[in-house]
Amino acid sequence: MSAMTVTDLLRAATTAESGERRPELVAAAHGAAVAAVSWVVLSALVLGAVLTTGTASFGSALGAGSSIWLALGGARLGLGGGTLALTPLLGAAALVLLARAGARRALEPVEGGTGEGGWRGLRHDPPVRAAAAWLGGYAAVAVIAWALSVLGPLHPRPLSMLLPALGVPLLALALSQVLPTADLAARLPAGLRRGVAPGLQAAGVLLAAGAVLLLVLVAVHHDRVIHVHNQLAPGVLGGLLLTATQVLALPNLALWAVSWMAGPGYSVSLGAQTTWTEAQSSLLPMIPALAASPEPGPLPWAARLAVLVPVLVGAWLARRTLSRLSRLASTRSKVSATAWAVLVAALAVTLLDWVGGGALGGDRLADVGAPALPLLGALVLELGAGALLVLARDWWRLRR
Repeated sequence: MSAMTVTDLLRAATTAESGERRPELVAAAHGAAVAAVSWVVLSALVLGAVLTTGTASFGSALGAGSSIWLALGGARLGLGGGTLALTPLLGAAALVLLARAGARRALEPVEGGTGEGGWRGLRHDPPVRAAAAWLGGYAAVAVIAWALSVLGPLHPRPLSMLLPALGVPLLALALSQVLPTADLAARLPAGLRRGVAPGLQAAGVLLAAGAVLLLVLVAVHHDRVIHVHNQLAPGVLGGLLLTATQVLALPNLALWAVSWMAGPGYSVSLGAQTTWTEAQSSLLPMIPALAASPEPGPLPWAARLAVLVPVLVGAWLARRTLSRLSRLASTRSKVSATAWAVLVAALAVTLLDWVGGGALGGDRLADVGAPALPLLGALVLELGAGALLVLARDWWRLRR
């Protein structure tokens, strides 16, 4: 008999007769397989990069790969006397999307199946035990990776393990529609239901604006970026991993640019704050893309005009929100929906900033990135100002 792959075994289990299978075990196996795929691939890349340089043992490289996989899911890593709390957001998004695809595959309805007897999942009314089992399988692999991480130099902080072990798979289950999100949404205030989509879209527009600013700076200062890259001498495979890491961290750096446009600014190390008025000089983390930061010293007065970006996004957000309402809807309904949209946009950006982290170690690198709470306050004010202009114009046109 020819050998069967893990995928073949899972497919056989999910297509067996209902009396011969235990759906919860199948769901748990699917959850574990989804997590294991990304873990094995990333660990293999780290193993290849570390072992080719001959700087660490197999066990240490395996532990480092496990720690980095957990960090992609949001875990904070102990690094000497400090904490490595920089989660590449594109990497985290990739983990969530992979888990979402796995959840949809494992918890989708079988044609003609009803109840648990016809289950490979019921997307609109999934068995709670099956979803919990899938979640448990994913979390079990995260716990195994946590145990292996002790072999390496980076050690995940225990409380932060909630993000890669539970946060990623829970978000994947919600996005795959196997959780009763529609029932939950029906209980939300009407203004919030109408403002969620425009708010999330506005958060995406802000991130896109930050990414454009970042790419322009990298293009202008590409010579400095290449110089820092060459100084690191990462080698071919190490260089590919370094470049890939920076690409995965593009949303993180875009958030720093958004914070600069909004006013709070960002810091590349303790005492190196960049705001509208000036860029301060201090220790620069050895991340080539950060060499694109402005030269130390005062910035031109025109830099303050960057605040117009979040104000204009706020105006666009208000127009998107009003387009979801009847033109003759009450002013109260329009203000409520727009206010919720502003809050959703500001909270979404701030949440991404928090997940993305703000530390690259100890001492001077313990405070890196955009300050979350000042960023939240600035975005609420600036998005709100732009939205208020559109609301005032709409009110005036209806009064005429």
